[in-house]
Amino acid sequence: RSDEAMRLYREMVQKGCKPMISTFNSLLTGLFQDGMVEDARKCFADMQVYGITPESSTNNILLSGFCKNDCLIEAMELFHNLEKSGCELQIETFNCILDGLCKGGKLDIAIELFGTLSERGLVPTVVTYSIMIHGFCKAGNLEKASNMFLEMEEKGCAPNLVTFNTLMRGFCISNEADRVIELLQRLAEREFLPDASTLSVVIDLLSKDDRHMKYLNLIPTFPIQA
Repeated sequence: RSDEAMRLYREMVQKGCKPMISTFNSLLTGLFQDGMVEDARKCFADMQVYGITPESSTNNILLSGFCKNDCLIEAMELFHNLEKSGCELQIETFNCILDGLCKGGKLDIAIELFGTLSERGLVPTVVTYSIMIHGFCKAGNLEKASNMFLEMEEKGCAPNLVTFNTLMRGFCISNEADRVIELLQRLAEREFLPDASTLSVVIDLLSKDDRHMKYLNLIPTFPIQA
């Protein structure tokens, strides 16, 4: 209900109530979510009018919002400006831009940027690795996706359900059923509870292969959620 939120925002300003950083963060989040990019730009400009300095959370909202609304060039410009300004960027900021690059088909740039994280003193999180694994899967480079999955475990970063689902989806699309089953078994060993995305992968796996009964018998049993 971004239109209503903007109406309320204008009303509070007219009544002399100065907005805070949290006001703008909430507005920007909603506007980008509803695809109202131009309104988001105007909202960000209002911040400068009121002399409010964006926080790291604000920058992340902007980066993520631009990327998700196919404004990758604008996101990259903001990212480079933040770097030039000497702003200390956290891993969450890099996650936003890496996600945008991977989804925007700029995997090469994402790989290059990912490779600079250690020299920046940043440690990739499970979110970072999941983003890169999704990027490799989208590009059809499942070997690199699998290697990154192994790399994160070697470096002590445990994959979560999103990571497993992402890699399983990649193998399912490429008809590598055995590797999907292997990941499902590892998922069960760690006592993860499958979600709707996991179920979708399993259904696709069983429906696209004539050997579905063989795979059905290999699918592990998962604990029942209380």
